[in-house]
Amino acid sequence: MAIKFYLEISGKRYMLPVNPSSIKVDVPSRNESNEVVKLGEITQFAVKGLKSASFDCFFPASKDNRFVMNGSSFLPPGDYVLLLEKAMDSQKAIRFIVTDTKINMLVSIESFSWSIVDATGDIEYSLSLKEYREYAAKYVKTVAKQVSRQPARPTVTQEITIGCTVIVNGRLHRDSYGSGPGLTEVNATRKVNFIAKGRSHPYHVTLTNGGWRGWVTAGSVRRIK
Repeated sequence: MAIKFYLEISGKRYMLPVNPSSIKVDVPSRNESNEVVKLGEITQFAVKGLKSASFDCFFPASKDNRFVMNGSSFLPPGDYVLLLEKAMDSQKAIRFIVTDTKINMLVSIESFSWSIVDATGDIEYSLSLKEYREYAAKYVKTVAKQVSRQPARPTVTQEITIGCTVIVNGRLHRDSYGSGPGLTEVNATRKVNFIAKGRSHPYHVTLTNGGWRGWVTAGSVRRIK
């Protein structure tokens, strides 16, 4: 069975009236070479590029031309020229098929040149095609992650009682009214031995062995046991 060349344009398939004598297919690799210390030149593989196909042929002026393929879509040469130029103007891909081969792909027309042969009225042409990969923008819907929010646990303040052990961070005073400021305690472990509720410095603290230290504000003490 003879190989046949088809161009599918705007949903209609056209069989070329004359087969090209040859077709060139190029498959670029897009690999890169780089220099690596102690190894020298290396090759980094990449996804292959878009295939391209090109060929030269002619559109015969007469359907009785001996090169015309049986069953071909015979059109006047000028009509083929208009068909291909309109396909380029449409900025849409066409399909290129060569039977009995693995060539069947969407392509863009990269170049189309033609000339009229005066003696016969035939139109000689060169056609260059490039593989077309369909693409479209993808819209990704962002969904806010549901975060479980638990109510904050209330802060439990342990009651300060006589005899409890506390950490003191604050200035010592002579009495519960705040008179006679003295030394400042920093992260000091103390015991509470007197409490004067309603006063500005309601807690009197001592050393853990009982030695007196002084009166401090409520915000200066934190109970630990």
